[in-house]
Amino acid sequence: MQRVFLSLLMLCATACHHPTTEDEPTAVPAPSEIALTSLEEEDSVQKTHEDIDWKEIEALPFSKALIDNKVPLHTTLPRFKAVLGEADSLVKPNMDYLCGTQFDDEFQYFYKDGSRYELHNDTLLCSEFRLTPEHSIVYKGITFSQATTWADMKKHFPRAVQQAENGGYTDMITLRDADVEDSDSSIHCYFEDGKLVRIVYFVPC
Repeated sequence: MQRVFLSLLMLCATACHHPTTEDEPTAVPAPSEIALTSLEEEDSVQKTHEDIDWKEIEALPFSKALIDNKVPLHTTLPRFKAVLGEADSLVKPNMDYLCGTQFDDEFQYFYKDGSRYELHNDTLLCSEFRLTPEHSIVYKGITFSQATTWADMKKHFPRAVQQAENGGYTDMITLRDADVEDSDSSIHCYFEDGKLVRIVYFVPC
């Protein structure tokens, strides 16, 4: 009986001194390391999501862009008709319910191939251009068409695209209309399924 008791006692002693995973030392970062890592991560997030100053956003002067590299988006009625033909329809809007238009005087909406223009006397100003298989826009050698992707726009307008992504947008990019910082107008580029579909000349009310 005494031998059995001694054997059990030896087994217990051996088990008590056998190293376990709980006994293994655990690396604990110093408080300064934890603080440094947290600050770096927070700073990285802030840099990713901070707003880009409006004057840093790229410009796309709408009046200087050309339809099919032939006719300006802001042009005269005779010049437009000589290249693209007559309007599909003319609509006189109710001026009492309009704001943010390009003319202060009364005008007509001139529709052609899905795009909309404002017509006053012989002056024709595009307010919304819809890209089609037949029609594109060209500015400084850059062609904007139905094949233009979000990635393509990022190459040409990286800051504007970054600002859109900072705001969580993947379907609309806002560009300045001109190099003048205090210009009220802006250019809105809309995407569907990752492809550019229309470009709007936006004038706030």
